[in-house]
Amino acid sequence: MSDEFSAKEYFDDGENWGSHIARLALPVILWAAKNGSTITYKQLAEELNARHGEEIKTRMTLYGWPVGKIGHMMEKLSDEWGVEVPPVNGIVVNQQTHLPGDGVDGFIKRYFKKHYKKNMTKANRNGMAEEVMEFVWDYIYWDKVALYFGFKQLKPVSVLVDADKDDPIKLPRMPKVAGGYPESPQHKSLKKWAANNPKFFSRYGKFPKGKNEYNLSSGDSLDVYLKNDVSCLAIEVKGSNVSEAEIFRGIFQCVKYRATLRAMQLASNEPTNAQSVLLTSA
Repeated sequence: MSDEFSAKEYFDDGENWGSHIARLALPVILWAAKNGSTITYKQLAEELNARHGEEIKTRMTLYGWPVGKIGHMMEKLSDEWGVEVPPVNGIVVNQQTHLPGDGVDGFIKRYFKKHYKKNMTKANRNGMAEEVMEFVWDYIYWDKVALYFGFKQLKPVSVLVDADKDDPIKLPRMPKVAGGYPESPQHKSLKKWAANNPKFFSRYGKFPKGKNEYNLSSGDSLDVYLKNDVSCLAIEVKGSNVSEAEIFRGIFQCVKYRATLRAMQLASNEPTNAQSVLLTSA
């Protein structure tokens, strides 16, 4: 289809089997992306059978075309919005390798070349595929993407929700690690405000009021912790009185807290979609 068509027009276009399956598969793949999961071609076929009675093809490679069309939709949407939308088709994976198939390589190459000036080689292909999967899971606007294509709500994917999982690992309660600088009045005030104003962080989800000094299994303590039924958010607070070096340190604290929260989610058999953000005052 010509570049003059919008992503939505491309979504609606086509009466062949592949275009029909792409329209049915998009909300399934978006739900998996939002919930930090991969989905195999077989699972996708089984979900479409359960939802719509679609025949499960014996050759799973046939689903590569509709999944590829979804990748093109995201590229068109990126151009349309003027911001990057990760290639969500990168989380549809091979059952044996748990990585996307060769059909996604073109999308990976274009994504990295456009945004990161990084070229794919045979040696780094799998690593770049894994990076793309992380970008997909980190993207926080999949609900907005779904709404653009006409899906007001993403229905849980039964083949992923009902998949066999190991028993959750019971994590011990961890005490707060002592140390650091005395807490300033600015820090206390901003921390309390953040916990009491979750609407300010609505881009990460809809949360009730949060908690201050939430202890992680790493022994760290979060300034602010927000949690709802599907995800959670760590907030690192830096007052207006701190140095530039302390702000810089806060960025790396956020990286650490997100990784720790996702590890805790994984241990509890929850979607690994935790986020973290640095909050500063002027």
